[in-house]
Amino acid sequence: MPPRVSPLKDALQHLHSKTDKTSKLEVKYINAVKGRGIFALSSFSKGDFVLEYRGDMIDNAESQRRRRIYHPSCVAFMFSFKWRGRTWCIDASQEDGSFGRLVNDEHIRPNCRMKRIDVDRKPHLCLFALNDIQHGEEITYDYGGEDCPQRMQMTMNAADVIIPVDSSHPADLLETRMDETAQDTNQQ
Repeated sequence: MPPRVSPLKDALQHLHSKTDKTSKLEVKYINAVKGRGIFALSSFSKGDFVLEYRGDMIDNAESQRRRRIYHPSCVAFMFSFKWRGRTWCIDASQEDGSFGRLVNDEHIRPNCRMKRIDVDRKPHLCLFALNDIQHGEEITYDYGGEDCPQRMQMTMNAADVIIPVDSSHPADLLETRMDETAQDTNQQ
């Protein structure tokens, strides 16, 4: 059996190739409220890299402009975060075949967490497993907002939401700063 690749190296391989783990993940239709979701075709261990949330990286001004003109269903695919003291957004509203835009919200028991990895002076938003994920489980994370369409339709209590990672809460995995480690890996 080959040695296990570290979560960071696994993430970097997928970030550089701009690919999803199509052999480990699949898209399934869930229902009219949630739409589609991403499901595990094989297991993930706690801490594993799962996928990247890909889309157009835009600044806050462009994000606000797009939010004004987009249909509300498209705004749900915009992920805002802090980086280098400014607000940025990954706009994944355009269907591009990537899996990240299809991961659903779960604020009570998410099985993944969004973390930022800086590679080649550019931020990437990635999901890492919060716990072991079994074959057939839906991949989920906490979107961090009370106004998610699914939450509003299902009238769930959103008291335990978290705020997405920003520069004051460095993206880390097992106490290692992902952005510093990724830069170190690129220099080797």
